[in-house]
Amino acid sequence: MTSTIEISLYPLNNEYTTSVLRFLRKLKDSEGIETHTNGMSTVIIGEFTTVWTQLGSLVEWQFAQEDCVIVMKVAAGRREYLE
Repeated sequence: MTSTIEISLYPLNNEYTTSVLRFLRKLKDSEGIETHTNGMSTVIIGEFTTVWTQLGSLVEWQFAQEDCVIVMKVAAGRREYLE
């Protein structure tokens, strides 16, 4: 089953831009997931188990790096706007 997740990272520090870019780089390097980033959030699309395995590891790593808040919206299937 395909899953779509919209995710936003809110680092609780003054170097939030560096933190967000580092997180996005690691996310985009994850295998088996598709990412689309805009100025407000990132949309992740992929096979449910693959997405959650990759995302779980990344979120655990992020929490170990610094205090932050991560907000997600999750939907079954592909949920994206195509132009």
